[in-house]
Amino acid sequence: MNKLICLILMQAVAFCSLAQTTILPGDSSINKSLLKSSKTIMDYSSSQNGSALSLVGNYKIEVAYSAQTLDVKTTLSFKNKNTPWTDHFVTDASRFKPISLTSHRSNRILNLNFGNEITGSLQDHNRGTKTTIKEKSKGSYFDKSIYPFIIPALPLKEGYKATIPVFDYEALDSNKKYSNVLITGVYSVTYSSNFTGTHKVWRVEVFEESTLQTFQYFIDQKTGKFWKLFFRTTEGIIIELKNNESDFNPLKSKFDKEATLKLITQGKSIIKGQAFAKDNKNGGALQGMAVLNVNKKQVAAQGTKIVLTPYTAYFKEWNKTNDANYKKIIPPLPLPEGAEECFIETTVFDDQGHFEFKNLMPGEYLLTTVFEYEHSATSTSVVGYTDYYTNGIYQGSNEITNSRNFIADARAKIKKVVTVKNDGEVVEIKLKKTL
Repeated sequence: MNKLICLILMQAVAFCSLAQTTILPGDSSINKSLLKSSKTIMDYSSSQNGSALSLVGNYKIEVAYSAQTLDVKTTLSFKNKNTPWTDHFVTDASRFKPISLTSHRSNRILNLNFGNEITGSLQDHNRGTKTTIKEKSKGSYFDKSIYPFIIPALPLKEGYKATIPVFDYEALDSNKKYSNVLITGVYSVTYSSNFTGTHKVWRVEVFEESTLQTFQYFIDQKTGKFWKLFFRTTEGIIIELKNNESDFNPLKSKFDKEATLKLITQGKSIIKGQAFAKDNKNGGALQGMAVLNVNKKQVAAQGTKIVLTPYTAYFKEWNKTNDANYKKIIPPLPLPEGAEECFIETTVFDDQGHFEFKNLMPGEYLLTTVFEYEHSATSTSVVGYTDYYTNGIYQGSNEITNSRNFIADARAKIKKVVTVKNDGEVVEIKLKKTL
């Protein structure tokens, strides 16, 4: 009986393997009309040991599709690292056979060229070595880097499964550079965008034999747009890449990166000043207390960050819209690509709250800062009354008071629009918050 069950299971596995569609370069089921040139920026977040997802950086994808090649550049930029991870891979446009791959990491540089032979080099920064690569190409395959961009062009539907042969030079097992990517399941689900509502998407589950990792791709059913990618590493770290919709712009004003950068780099004007909080209120003292603020003026500490934004028509509308959205509990609008390069930062350089911005052209600028300070005060509270009588008749009473000093933490959030009228002038300001 056990032998019969085993035989049935083996036959079922064999049937499933035969039913699995194999996608090779040039496969007629790849719908080339769904492949388009595009730019996508995704927020890159991670989590481990059950913690909440936290933003690590962003992942930029640039696809250039022409009659000759499919050219893809990706850049993974980390918040706390200066050197990004970059990949550049090229295939021919007719069959998507790999042509070249260049991959830069903090610890190595990999270059591959594909043909009858796979040639290139691997430079290991940690070991200080450079390995020459030359090996015979075997069979028909995609480079592992390209298959995610082929998936949206496949005839996806619920129940669809496929095997995609790939080459992965950096496979966990060097004997398994030639392996498969398996599409193990496709499901029709929805994805909710903060800005454009609900979208029908394919949730495509993928297993990579060379990395032993399972991925979930969330792909728009109409446009093939990547909305999200989710996977867990072999070390148990959860990774999520989520489209930050930087291409979404409901504003009337247009962002001009080149003109905006000129405002903060090609002028001769200076904005200088002092950042401080002037606290005239009791800062949340208990009811029944009369409070005198002993230390009213609190300057921003040395090292406090001050941010300057060229207050162009675009950024005025962007800020106004976000202020209105905040009251409606709507997330802030995404910034267009390159906008963050137009913010400049400086820090308070002394213990008197002073700062300075240089190289500014005439125009309007928004200065913002946030800093903590101590609210030092004396509170007086009524603890009782003394009554006065004359000949047994009540005449009135005096308060019995108790005074104490206290220090409370407070936060200053300051915004100020500053106008530079003439090139070369020095504008002095007080960046202050008065309560």
